[in-house]
Amino acid sequence: MTESSFTKDLERLEEIVRRLESQELDLDDALKLFEEGVERLRAARGRLATAEQKVKQVLERLDR
Repeated sequence: MTESSFTKDLERLEEIVRRLESQELDLDDALKLFEEGVERLRAARGRLATAEQKVKQVLERLDR
């Protein structure tokens, strides 16, 4: 994934949180948004873990 998609996921997560906090949704819509948020959060965490691993590899090469 690109930086752009990571940023877009974060923006969408913020939008989901705002909509859930607004309490203007019915239960079914709120549940769908919550599920989407969980999926996007998992994907973002995975991309962050991958980026962290790459940074560690680069730093290890510098230490040699």
